[in-house]
Amino acid sequence: MAATALTVALAATVLVVPSATGSRGAATDRADASRAARAREVALPTTVVTLSGGAGMQVAGVPGGVGAPTTAGPWAVAEPFRSIATGTGRFVADVAVTGTGGPGSARDVTGLVRPAASGAPVELQHWAPAGWRTVDAARTRADGAFALRLVTSGFGNAQYRVVAPRFLGQPRAATDALDVGAYGDLREALPPDEACQGAVAFAEPGCENPELAGRIIPDPRRGDDWHHDTHGAFKCFHGETDVPVERCDYGSTRGDALRVALVGDSHAAMVLPGLRDTAERLNWELHSYAAARCLLADPGPVEDECHFRRGDLLRRLLGGRYDVVILTGYRQTAAAPDAIALALRRLLGTGAVVAVLGDGPKLDEATLACATTRTATAAQVVACGMPRAAALQPPDPLLEAHAQAPGTLLVDTVDLMCSSDECRPVVGHVMAYRDLHHLSATFGRSILAYRLGPVVAALDERAAGERGIVG
Repeated sequence: MAATALTVALAATVLVVPSATGSRGAATDRADASRAARAREVALPTTVVTLSGGAGMQVAGVPGGVGAPTTAGPWAVAEPFRSIATGTGRFVADVAVTGTGGPGSARDVTGLVRPAASGAPVELQHWAPAGWRTVDAARTRADGAFALRLVTSGFGNAQYRVVAPRFLGQPRAATDALDVGAYGDLREALPPDEACQGAVAFAEPGCENPELAGRIIPDPRRGDDWHHDTHGAFKCFHGETDVPVERCDYGSTRGDALRVALVGDSHAAMVLPGLRDTAERLNWELHSYAAARCLLADPGPVEDECHFRRGDLLRRLLGGRYDVVILTGYRQTAAAPDAIALALRRLLGTGAVVAVLGDGPKLDEATLACATTRTATAAQVVACGMPRAAALQPPDPLLEAHAQAPGTLLVDTVDLMCSSDECRPVVGHVMAYRDLHHLSATFGRSILAYRLGPVVAALDERAAGERGIVG
């Protein structure tokens, strides 16, 4: 671990809101939950814990799956994030996992066993539903250093740990679970529905699919299918500001799944379909927190209508033990960039990869009307467009919040929708919008690989960083 001390802000308390009947959308249930939550609402005090470089303490990573806490009910909350600070006098430190690639690619796992002892046995174990299985073994050098190797198997996330068995009277030591991703090129692993469709047309110039010639999917000249292209994005969504944001769970239920939170407003809801349908393959346990207005930010003054909901949501995210938090929202949100940045900085303190997904362009009425003209030819619809500078107004506050929260990851895919001077509703034979500013689910699927690429790269970088871990 680097010598510079790392300061982590941990929520002192986590609000747990019982779900009562667990029904979704019932006004009485929401009112009861709101009253119960307000009665128990607390401020957001923090405890600052400084972890020195030599403390041998884990900051990032997920517990090893077995015995991990679970949640139930639409508003239930996981345990608070807790750093591991127990020690036996012997520990495994500075573990790093290097290498990238898809299934079948190799990773090198290095670290130190302390106190050092030449020739001490060390094992690399892989988690499976049947238990931990040894996949490589070695002996430490005189300075306690070791080198192990693994070969990834399935696509997506998997967990490993390093174990130093008992040796010369010294007790056994083991790391917590280490997340190792086998993602490879996501453009190949998560292709669009048809070749060269949607965002791929911008990302890979020259990509052509003759079967798409003359087609627009869905066709905005034919009924309202283009307007309803949501793929179930709003089944877990509400507009009230005085009740907790409903959490819905998708994806993997395996004990070694990566914990991922998608947070935001209706624009986050439109990210959900592609991510939801891919989460199980990625071995990601996906939790969505999407609701109208009140984008995640510092709760602000008590009299603000978003105070309760933002405070409750921030507590739940801080206590959720997430590996990845993805935040996105409409560029015309009322949340101030500095308030959003404050929430982002607190999330960084949990050790999560915090990704800010920049908002897409916004069409004007004339451009949308051009694209939805019933009598237009396909070529005329494809030619509809507006100046890029106008489509990116007002400025996206998420971009400014990212700039104020060093360590967050910015994922901005505007260049996969717009040329240097123009934005069009139809991108790569796909109607990219379902109204003036919500992207369509079909287009969202085509751009998913490009949105997730930086996230999985950040996970690889986190695994390769210095990590002091105690057994």
